[in-house]
Amino acid sequence: MIPLDFVTGALLCLLAVALALVLLTASIRCVRLFRERRRERVAAPVRGLLLELLCAEEDAQSELLDRLSRIDRRTWAALEPTVTAMLGKVSGRARAALVPLFERRGSPEDCIAELHSRSAARRGRAAHVLGQLRHRPAAPSLCRLLDDRDPEVRLAAARALGRTGDPMAVPYLLRSLHGPRTVPYQVVTAALVSLGPDAQFRVAAGLQDPAPPVRAVAIEVLGVTRAIASTTEVVCALREGPETEVRVRAARALGRLGMPDGLDPLLAAIRTGQPGALRIAATGALGSLGACAATGPLTELLADADPHVAGTAARALLRLGPAGEVALREAADGRPGTPAAAQARAALGEAAVAGVRHDLLLEVTL
Repeated sequence: MIPLDFVTGALLCLLAVALALVLLTASIRCVRLFRERRRERVAAPVRGLLLELLCAEEDAQSELLDRLSRIDRRTWAALEPTVTAMLGKVSGRARAALVPLFERRGSPEDCIAELHSRSAARRGRAAHVLGQLRHRPAAPSLCRLLDDRDPEVRLAAARALGRTGDPMAVPYLLRSLHGPRTVPYQVVTAALVSLGPDAQFRVAAGLQDPAPPVRAVAIEVLGVTRAIASTTEVVCALREGPETEVRVRAARALGRLGMPDGLDPLLAAIRTGQPGALRIAATGALGSLGACAATGPLTELLADADPHVAGTAARALLRLGPAGEVALREAADGRPGTPAAAQARAALGEAAVAGVRHDLLLEVTL
């Protein structure tokens, strides 16, 4: 039997630890609140100048920039987080005024130097600021951070590279999808899409990479960015790819690309015996492709044993326009009581509801 004194002592120790944690948490919050209020107090005298700069005409911006660029380092350190946040929210003339302010203060050079800091928080913050500035010369340094030991820093570097617009970052971003230190594929995909059409050629080179995640993301990006020049390579990935995920991405990409070359491989991908996820993706892609030649095969899928395939086929027929709608009405009226008729009626009902909502919204707008 455990002695009562031992139990009492253990409970007192636990209470002491809990109290210490509460006090520590409260102290951290107090320090953080104190720092925020101090920063607000220091920045308050020049915050009005910042607002004037954002609203000023081009010929009046030079004087305001001179005044803001001459403020002391302590005041700038308090104001900089606000200016950085504004960079991500404004555009046009306002953004064109903020970027020179950072340049006059030497922030891009300071941030590039901070990328080598021992502090992960500083490295991540520097990468974020460089991304907000879209500072293209920082791309090589940001690429090195994709292998940083801190996952948050890697995320910040990937996002920043997407904003810099430098296509040279493409192979580094693709490489970050595998290995001991990776970046989530959603972040890499968004960054590659942000790089725009100039990066498409380098992204297409990722289709030859031996790593399936790289090929999958490359195909996804080519589809989203409408890289029609890569249609042949995407078709090959759908037909010959050994990994289902890569083939699924290829099917979706062909739907987005909208080229006639995608019709036959997509029709082959919806056949019975293909993986379920691929059949669903290919069925939806046929609707996006908009080829009337897919009306017959999609109509047959209304009776498919897989309800997900059948439902996707019904919605795909709606996207084919009048020909698909006629096929749905014939299926709904000609085979009552069958699963195919139920799928057709459900799709037509969804389309009717969507049409009513659209008309109501139009009336309100007018």
